[in-house]
Amino acid sequence: MSTSQARAYIPDGYTENGLIKEIKNVHETVRFQYRPVLPESVRALMHNYFEKSAKAQGEIVDQTLMRQLIEWDLQDHQGSPLPINAQNLKRIKKPLKDRLFNIVTCFDGSDDDVDGSQEELNDESDLNFDELLSGESDGSGNKTAKQAKN
Repeated sequence: MSTSQARAYIPDGYTENGLIKEIKNVHETVRFQYRPVLPESVRALMHNYFEKSAKAQGEIVDQTLMRQLIEWDLQDHQGSPLPINAQNLKRIKKPLKDRLFNIVTCFDGSDDDVDGSQEELNDESDLNFDELLSGESDGSGNKTAKQAKN
């Protein structure tokens, strides 16, 4: 059972699709599939987390990601897929690794998979807000059904 839409209830075997958008000069966009960590397990993982050593914190993150990530599209510098394992997890840049952990543990949500092209952004900036907000048109010069009748 896989879904791209997040759900509040986590049945056994449930997976979600995730997306972390690129951060320029830090990491590329990453798509992944994961099993959300159950709330009781999150509480156990996070119990005294910040009192633990850096090594212990890293182990919690790595072990959680290895168990909960199903797949990802991360590749090495030659374009070969990287398996999800301890060795590769230890080499992922911290902002990406932290975000993966926060999404898998439901502290954060995945990014939206919307590709807002510059053309779409330009169309939105050309709106006539006076007409749009008054109900005279849809903001782009097209009369509303109400205005077309008059």
